[in-house]
Amino acid sequence: MWEVFYIDEVELVVVDHPDSVDVFVDERFVFPEPNPPLVLHQVAEQRTPLSAVDGHGTDVLPRLLHADDRYVDEFLPDRYQGVSALHDLVLDLGAFAVDAPVELYLRGWIFPTDASINVALSQSETLGTIMPYLEVIDVSGAWVTAVEALSFPAGKNKVVVQDLSGLFRSEDHRVRIRTNMNIYWDHAFFTVGAVTAPIEVTTLQPVAADFHYRGFSELYRKGGRFGPHWFDYASVSMQSPWRPIVGAYTRYGSVLDLVSESDDIYPIMGPGDEITLRFDAAKAPPLPEGWTRDFMIYSDGWIKDADLNTADGWRVEPLPFHAMSEYPYGPSEVYPHPDIVRRYHTR
Repeated sequence: MWEVFYIDEVELVVVDHPDSVDVFVDERFVFPEPNPPLVLHQVAEQRTPLSAVDGHGTDVLPRLLHADDRYVDEFLPDRYQGVSALHDLVLDLGAFAVDAPVELYLRGWIFPTDASINVALSQSETLGTIMPYLEVIDVSGAWVTAVEALSFPAGKNKVVVQDLSGLFRSEDHRVRIRTNMNIYWDHAFFTVGAVTAPIEVTTLQPVAADFHYRGFSELYRKGGRFGPHWFDYASVSMQSPWRPIVGAYTRYGSVLDLVSESDDIYPIMGPGDEITLRFDAAKAPPLPEGWTRDFMIYSDGWIKDADLNTADGWRVEPLPFHAMSEYPYGPSEVYPHPDIVRRYHTR
């Protein structure tokens, strides 16, 4: 990617649970907060909506039955990448008790705008992005907003988990999701009732972190024309497709001491760079019979793209740190570890 990565900490989170349930995390975009809690959503039964239609009444349920890279794409792109005509996804969840806990799960990806497009949109009186919001039917039969900021998948093939408990205003359990952002949904299901199966979570620290140059994986569209851009790891080119991002990067070799703690001491990665991490599987507990094991990567850090309208996108500096008041920060703030810069960032 045409980006600079500042990776402060990486952990492998091992989640063990009975194989009678699936475990999900909410992968929607949110503004970061200090020390966010790990919330695991347990699913014993995935319920399929009775129907799923777009704003024109087109049946899109067949493309939402499974996570199979068949995306809902019935909306018209507008002038800019990432922006389209206002479009709807209407799901009928059917009947369930009024006081039942209900969660909606939506898997998909977003084709985003970029910094230059955002500048253009900010200068337009007629164009802009409308964040996805969720509506329900009230007793008069009208659509009313129940979730003002549903947000969107934070990347490619991510799951948005929305609690719908107590949000319905009538016995009509349809929900409508509206936006003009280019979001392609692949799978939709919901749950009724709470599941509280035992779960064991183990966090593993890396035992090795090798930093090296790898190159650029071949780009393709996963799922066809409306699927996300994906990368073929087995097909790599050494030639960068972009101009260099100016600045000092971390020297190659072991960076284990730079990614083991969230402390503003991190490797700086440029386009084509790679860190290979190893974890000690023996430190995970034995898996009980009838249980299964899932893995998640936890990382803390920053990323900056090189769009011409990204602030300081053309260079590595200024180096981010957790206590900065904004980015780019002003002359009154300074990266707190100049000794690390001299020792590690020498490439």
